Amino acid sequence: MGYLFGCLFDVDGTMVDNHPFHRRAWIELGRRHGLPIDETYYRENIHSRDNRTIMIRMRELFGSPDLPDSLADEKEAIYREIYREHVTEITGLRDLVAALAEQGGGLAVASNAPSENVDLVLDELGLRHHFAVIVTPSPDLPGKPKPDLFLRAAACLKLEPSRCVVFEDSYSGFLAAEAAGMPCVAVTHGMSPVSAGYLDRTTMQIRDFSEITVSDVVRLISPLLIRRAAD
Repeated sequence: MGYLFGCLFDVDGTMVDNHPFHRRAWIELGRRHGLPIDETYYRENIHSRDNRTIMIRMRELFGSPDLPDSLADEKEAIYREIYREHVTEITGLRDLVAALAEQGGGLAVASNAPSENVDLVLDELGLRHHFAVIVTPSPDLPGKPKPDLFLRAAACLKLEPSRCVVFEDSYSGFLAAEAAGMPCVAVTHGMSPVSAGYLDRTTMQIRDFSEITVSDVVRLISPLLIRRAAD
Protein backbone atom coordinates (compact mmCIF):
# COMPACT_ATOMS: atom_id res chain seq x y z
CA MET A 1 0.00 0.00 0.00
CA GLY A 2 1.29 3.45 -0.89
CA TYR A 3 1.40 6.52 1.28
CA LEU A 4 -1.84 8.38 1.94
CA PHE A 5 -0.08 11.74 1.84
CA GLY A 6 3.40 13.22 1.87
CA CYS A 7 5.20 15.60 4.21
CA LEU A 8 8.32 17.29 2.88
CA PHE A 9 10.57 18.85 5.50
CA ASP A 10 13.22 21.49 5.11
CA VAL A 11 16.02 21.11 7.67
CA ASP A 12 17.84 24.36 8.49
CA GLY A 13 15.57 26.61 10.53
CA THR A 14 12.66 24.17 10.22
CA MET A 15 13.72 21.00 12.02
CA VAL A 16 16.40 22.82 14.00
CA ASP A 17 17.20 26.44 14.83
CA ASN A 18 20.72 26.42 13.37
CA HIS A 19 20.93 29.60 11.29
CA PRO A 20 23.13 31.37 13.88
CA PHE A 21 25.70 28.58 13.49
CA HIS A 22 25.67 28.89 9.70
CA ARG A 23 26.22 32.63 10.06
CA ARG A 24 29.14 32.07 12.42
CA ALA A 25 30.69 29.54 10.04
CA TRP A 26 30.50 31.85 7.00
CA ILE A 27 31.95 34.77 8.95
CA GLU A 28 34.77 32.55 10.21
CA LEU A 29 35.45 31.40 6.64
CA GLY A 30 35.69 35.04 5.59
CA ARG A 31 38.11 35.77 8.42
CA ARG A 32 40.36 32.88 7.40
CA HIS A 33 40.48 33.92 3.75
CA GLY A 34 40.27 37.70 3.98
CA LEU A 35 36.78 37.89 2.48
CA PRO A 36 34.39 40.68 3.56
CA ILE A 37 31.67 38.41 4.94
CA ASP A 38 29.80 39.99 7.85
CA GLU A 39 26.27 39.72 9.25
CA THR A 40 24.87 42.08 6.63
CA TYR A 41 26.48 40.19 3.77
CA TYR A 42 25.20 36.91 5.23
CA ARG A 43 21.65 38.23 5.53
CA GLU A 44 21.55 39.73 2.04
CA ASN A 45 23.53 37.22 -0.01
CA ILE A 46 23.78 33.88 1.79
CA HIS A 47 20.77 33.15 4.01
CA SER A 48 18.30 30.64 2.45
CA ARG A 49 20.44 30.06 -0.66
CA ASP A 50 22.20 26.89 -1.76
CA ASN A 51 26.00 26.81 -1.91
CA ARG A 52 26.20 26.86 -5.71
CA THR A 53 24.24 30.13 -5.81
CA ILE A 54 26.20 31.53 -2.86
CA MET A 55 29.53 30.96 -4.60
CA ILE A 56 28.31 32.45 -7.89
CA ARG A 57 27.20 35.62 -6.06
CA MET A 58 30.42 35.74 -4.06
CA ARG A 59 32.57 35.65 -7.21
CA GLU A 60 30.47 38.41 -8.78
CA LEU A 61 30.22 40.69 -5.74
CA PHE A 62 33.84 40.28 -4.63
CA GLY A 63 35.19 40.57 -8.18
CA SER A 64 37.05 37.30 -7.67
CA PRO A 65 36.09 34.88 -10.47
CA ASP A 66 38.66 32.32 -9.30
CA LEU A 67 37.18 31.68 -5.85
CA PRO A 68 36.97 27.86 -5.66
CA ASP A 69 33.87 25.86 -4.76
CA SER A 70 36.01 24.21 -2.09
CA LEU A 71 35.46 27.32 0.06
CA ALA A 72 31.84 26.27 0.52
CA ASP A 73 33.00 22.79 1.52
CA GLU A 74 35.36 24.34 4.08
CA LYS A 75 32.54 26.44 5.47
CA GLU A 76 30.34 23.36 5.90
CA ALA A 77 33.13 21.58 7.78
CA ILE A 78 33.41 24.60 10.11
CA TYR A 79 29.63 24.58 10.60
CA ARG A 80 29.46 20.88 11.46
CA GLU A 81 32.33 21.23 13.92
CA ILE A 82 30.72 24.08 15.86
CA TYR A 83 27.11 22.84 15.63
CA ARG A 84 27.45 19.12 16.38
CA GLU A 85 27.12 19.55 20.14
CA HIS A 86 24.12 21.88 19.83
CA VAL A 87 21.65 19.95 17.63
CA THR A 88 18.21 20.38 19.21
CA GLU A 89 14.80 19.85 17.65
CA ILE A 90 12.30 22.62 17.13
CA THR A 91 9.68 21.87 19.81
CA GLY A 92 7.32 19.03 18.88
CA LEU A 93 9.21 17.81 15.81
CA ARG A 94 9.83 14.24 16.98
CA ASP A 95 6.25 13.74 18.14
CA LEU A 96 4.75 15.09 14.92
CA VAL A 97 7.07 13.06 12.69
CA ALA A 98 6.21 9.84 14.53
CA ALA A 99 2.48 10.59 14.37
CA LEU A 100 2.60 11.40 10.65
CA ALA A 101 4.40 8.14 9.89
CA GLU A 102 1.95 6.17 12.02
CA GLN A 103 -1.01 7.65 10.13
CA GLY A 104 0.29 6.65 6.70
CA GLY A 105 2.32 9.70 5.78
CA GLY A 106 5.35 9.41 3.56
CA LEU A 107 8.14 11.59 4.93
CA ALA A 108 10.91 13.23 2.94
CA VAL A 109 13.65 15.75 3.52
CA ALA A 110 14.04 18.34 0.76
CA SER A 111 16.81 20.72 1.76
CA ASN A 112 19.21 23.16 0.14
CA ALA A 113 21.81 21.95 2.64
CA PRO A 114 24.60 19.54 1.67
CA SER A 115 23.76 15.92 2.40
CA GLU A 116 26.40 15.76 5.16
CA ASN A 117 24.58 18.52 7.05
CA VAL A 118 21.24 16.75 6.66
CA ASP A 119 22.85 13.54 7.93
CA LEU A 120 24.14 15.36 11.01
CA VAL A 121 20.67 16.60 12.00
CA LEU A 122 18.78 13.37 11.26
CA ASP A 123 21.33 11.23 13.09
CA GLU A 124 21.70 13.50 16.12
CA LEU A 125 17.90 13.72 16.48
CA GLY A 126 17.40 10.00 15.85
CA LEU A 127 14.91 10.62 13.05
CA ARG A 128 16.54 9.02 10.03
CA HIS A 129 14.41 5.86 10.14
CA HIS A 130 11.24 7.89 9.61
CA PHE A 131 12.38 9.45 6.32
CA ALA A 132 12.03 7.34 3.18
CA VAL A 133 13.47 10.03 0.91
CA ILE A 134 16.26 12.61 1.27
CA VAL A 135 16.75 15.11 -1.55
CA THR A 136 19.46 17.78 -1.76
CA PRO A 137 20.75 19.87 -4.68
CA SER A 138 23.04 18.39 -7.31
CA PRO A 139 24.33 19.59 -10.69
CA ASP A 140 21.14 18.36 -12.36
CA LEU A 141 18.78 19.22 -9.50
CA PRO A 142 18.62 22.94 -8.63
CA GLY A 143 17.85 24.10 -5.13
CA LYS A 144 15.10 26.37 -3.87
CA PRO A 145 13.47 28.70 -4.80
CA LYS A 146 13.07 26.46 -7.84
CA PRO A 147 10.52 23.70 -7.14
CA ASP A 148 12.68 20.79 -8.33
CA LEU A 149 13.63 19.44 -4.89
CA PHE A 150 10.01 19.21 -3.79
CA LEU A 151 8.86 17.72 -7.07
CA ARG A 152 11.62 15.09 -6.93
CA ALA A 153 10.72 14.20 -3.34
CA ALA A 154 7.04 13.79 -4.24
CA ALA A 155 7.96 11.61 -7.21
CA CYS A 156 10.17 9.42 -5.01
CA LEU A 157 7.24 9.00 -2.61
CA LYS A 158 5.05 8.14 -5.64
CA LEU A 159 2.62 10.94 -4.76
CA GLU A 160 1.12 13.77 -6.75
CA PRO A 161 2.44 17.18 -5.64
CA SER A 162 -1.04 18.19 -4.47
CA ARG A 163 -0.96 15.31 -1.94
CA CYS A 164 2.17 16.66 -0.25
CA VAL A 165 2.55 19.31 2.46
CA VAL A 166 5.78 21.28 2.81
CA PHE A 167 7.26 22.44 6.13
CA GLU A 168 9.54 25.45 5.64
CA ASP A 169 10.98 28.48 7.38
CA SER A 170 12.48 30.50 4.52
CA TYR A 171 11.20 32.57 1.64
CA SER A 172 13.05 30.43 -0.89
CA GLY A 173 11.18 27.38 0.40
CA PHE A 174 7.85 29.21 0.39
CA LEU A 175 8.34 30.16 -3.25
CA ALA A 176 9.47 26.65 -4.17
CA ALA A 177 6.42 25.07 -2.53
CA GLU A 178 4.13 27.53 -4.29
CA ALA A 179 5.74 26.76 -7.65
CA ALA A 180 5.41 23.02 -6.97
CA GLY A 181 1.70 23.37 -6.25
CA MET A 182 2.02 22.20 -2.64
CA PRO A 183 0.47 23.68 0.51
CA CYS A 184 3.16 25.10 2.76
CA VAL A 185 3.31 25.29 6.55
CA ALA A 186 5.61 28.09 7.68
CA VAL A 187 7.58 27.41 10.87
CA THR A 188 8.18 30.88 12.29
CA HIS A 189 10.47 30.04 15.23
CA GLY A 190 13.65 31.97 14.49
CA MET A 191 12.40 33.13 11.09
CA SER A 192 14.33 35.97 9.46
CA PRO A 193 12.58 39.30 8.79
CA VAL A 194 13.12 38.78 5.07
CA SER A 195 11.31 35.43 5.10
CA ALA A 196 8.55 36.85 7.32
CA GLY A 197 7.75 39.22 4.48
CA TYR A 198 6.74 36.21 2.36
CA LEU A 199 4.32 34.59 4.82
CA ASP A 200 1.41 35.49 2.57
CA ARG A 201 2.78 32.88 0.14
CA THR A 202 2.20 30.10 2.71
CA THR A 203 -0.93 28.15 3.65
CA MET A 204 -0.55 27.94 7.42
CA GLN A 205 1.80 29.41 10.01
CA ILE A 206 2.99 27.79 13.25
CA ARG A 207 5.65 28.82 15.74
CA ASP A 208 6.71 25.23 16.33
CA PHE A 209 5.43 21.69 15.77
CA SER A 210 3.44 21.58 19.00
CA GLU A 211 0.91 23.83 17.25
CA ILE A 212 -0.07 21.36 14.50
CA THR A 213 -1.61 17.86 14.42
CA VAL A 214 -1.85 15.11 11.83
CA SER A 215 -5.47 16.12 11.20
CA ASP A 216 -4.35 19.69 10.52
CA VAL A 217 -1.78 18.44 8.02
CA VAL A 218 -4.20 16.18 6.17
CA ARG A 219 -6.85 18.90 6.13
CA LEU A 220 -4.50 21.02 4.05
CA ILE A 221 -4.58 18.37 1.33
CA SER A 222 -8.08 16.93 1.05
CA PRO A 223 -11.20 16.31 3.15
CA LEU A 224 -11.29 12.82 1.62
CA LEU A 225 -7.92 12.00 3.14
CA ILE A 226 -9.14 13.12 6.55
CA ARG A 227 -11.83 10.46 6.45
CA ARG A 228 -9.37 7.81 5.24
CA ALA A 229 -6.83 8.67 7.94
CA ALA A 230 -9.54 8.43 10.60
CA ASP A 231 -10.72 4.96 9.50
